[in-house]
Amino acid sequence: MDAPRPARVIAGLITTVTLEAGAMNWHQPQPWRADAVVQGRDQDYNSERFLHVFSYRHLSSMGPLEDGIRGTAGSVTGDRLYLDFQYRQTFPFDNPDRAFLLDVQRGEDFDGDFQRQVVGFRQTLGGRWQLSLRGDLFSDKSQTDIYFGVRRLLAGGGWLEAQWVLPDAYFNDKTGGDSEMRRRPHTLFLQWHRPHGDGAVTTVSLNHSPRSVLDDRDEGVEVTSRQTRLALSHGRRWGGWGWRLDLEAERTRRHHDLDEVPGGIPFERDMEAVTLSATRLRHRWQPELGVRYLRLDESGWFGREVNDAGRVKRREPLLFSSLNIPLNERHRLLPALYVSRAGVEQDAIGDWSERDDDDWIGKLSVPWQIVLAREQGAVLTIAPSVRLHRAAFGGGNVQLHWPL
Repeated sequence: MDAPRPARVIAGLITTVTLEAGAMNWHQPQPWRADAVVQGRDQDYNSERFLHVFSYRHLSSMGPLEDGIRGTAGSVTGDRLYLDFQYRQTFPFDNPDRAFLLDVQRGEDFDGDFQRQVVGFRQTLGGRWQLSLRGDLFSDKSQTDIYFGVRRLLAGGGWLEAQWVLPDAYFNDKTGGDSEMRRRPHTLFLQWHRPHGDGAVTTVSLNHSPRSVLDDRDEGVEVTSRQTRLALSHGRRWGGWGWRLDLEAERTRRHHDLDEVPGGIPFERDMEAVTLSATRLRHRWQPELGVRYLRLDESGWFGREVNDAGRVKRREPLLFSSLNIPLNERHRLLPALYVSRAGVEQDAIGDWSERDDDDWIGKLSVPWQIVLAREQGAVLTIAPSVRLHRAAFGGGNVQLHWPL
């Protein structure tokens, strides 16, 4: 006899505590942003930055098409909060082949913070094809992004998907200033998702924004930019173990023609990250061991926000381990240890400090997970932590995952 649904939900929570290794979720469209290419980010990354962000990754997984709330927030410095939040819900019509879509996002990437409120409609054709039209709408019509999407559903629960995004689609027609898109930006998002018969799941996603040219006369800069982001995730169960591999890569190229700098200044970013983890599923506490390596190179003019040029080179190997300790049917502890060697070389960039670090840093985090609604599988996670390399508070993290 099958277990009652609440019991199955709790069992699912136990086995779906996974490594959402990507701090920035590139398994969804990440369109070109004017503020990113002109302003750039407004914060310096200290030596502990990526250790903190990785420790705040989502600990409870939701399916790639599952509706719900998925959020994590944690301190990365005394005055900065890392935030990755998404509320996604599908509202079906009386005709189930049609639906209204809502997707609210707040997050950040290497170019700074972003917010999106994407709304639209989806039409299913023949049970296998899904067409969608969505928009990220603003009162300033020049900032509206338009999303055209098509998804082919495959046997076994997989799919192939393509989305074409027109960022600031009406900019030249609706802007109130003298700025102009000399070459209109657009972003192509491609995704392949496939569950395998042996319990493995693979997802590959590509975001590509080809060459665009924005003449921002308010800021006195013309920016030529292009960017490609690639993400691969693969998880499987084999021999009583759960294995997960995550790969992420970004290549960004920009050229800034500044009013005050004849000839202009380029900007380049290359990033690769790989994360591999193994979890002993048959053990009561499901011990986990993993390794992550991050390479980030940035050079050139970082944008109007810092208004200066420089160079950043980071090489960060990281080891991590965790346990999954059930206390009762509603509470569990997920203690985790992180040890990294932060190799950072940074030349001065405006007010950012010069840095030449090659230090071991460590962190102990003790997430306490609370089941809020068993029927829905909703969980709240509260995670205090301590720094091990200097015996200090290591930042707090709060996560909420509520499938709908």
